[in-house]
Amino acid sequence: MTLTVVPTAVLPQCMGSVWTIADVDALAEVCAQILIGRALHAAMILDGSRPAGDPPIITATLKNKLQAELHPQTDPKIWHRDGLLFEIISWVAAKLVATPYEAISDPHLKATNQGTDCVKVSIDPVTRTLSQATVYEYKCTTNWRKLFSGDVLQAFREYVSGERDNQLAQAAITLLTELGLTREERNAAYDDLIRARPLSFQASLTVAPSGFGAAERLALFTGYDAIGGEVATRNGNTMPLDDVRDWFAGFAALVWAKIEAFDV
Repeated sequence: MTLTVVPTAVLPQCMGSVWTIADVDALAEVCAQILIGRALHAAMILDGSRPAGDPPIITATLKNKLQAELHPQTDPKIWHRDGLLFEIISWVAAKLVATPYEAISDPHLKATNQGTDCVKVSIDPVTRTLSQATVYEYKCTTNWRKLFSGDVLQAFREYVSGERDNQLAQAAITLLTELGLTREERNAAYDDLIRARPLSFQASLTVAPSGFGAAERLALFTGYDAIGGEVATRNGNTMPLDDVRDWFAGFAALVWAKIEAFDV
């Protein structure tokens, strides 16, 4: 088990969960697999179906590039590295609680990517129709309240208003292929998405210290209800750490150790 995901309501603002690291070595392995482009393999590790075989083979050029990215020398690059690793951790958390009738987009491979952080689609297995599209926003930060009340809520408002329907639809309809929907069913899902707008939202942030409690979570997610919708469609997740930057520096070293051991 890489992460422990504990459901934790933050009423009246949202539902959500608190994440704690269960096995940092296993989590580093999953992150390393994703960084070399093996998200499918990482997903198989998480669901217990990891295939037997030799360690992955990567080029020396890619290994050198990842070494530099995991050992940044300036604050902006450190923040980008930590953001990328937290995005992967957030993807892991989403995969751990997903059902067989849900598909989740793969993590980005660069922290500077703009646009949708992640999308999950859920279908009704009986009617084979889209039941929900979930938008994720991740923030690895030491200023969690500022980023949530500013960047995260602004992004969610853009989805609620329809301003980012093109990004959402492209990601969501593509994911439905993984769930076996036909072209005709995916086309109908597009209409359902745009007209019925079955949206939900997941905001995930690093926080400190590790004892970050209920009162702090409520203060963090205050204002979430302003985007509207039922409380069950708004989720606020936290990963408490004693020192955010220090933890990610150590974690990056573990991820690099995994990559360094891969064959060239």
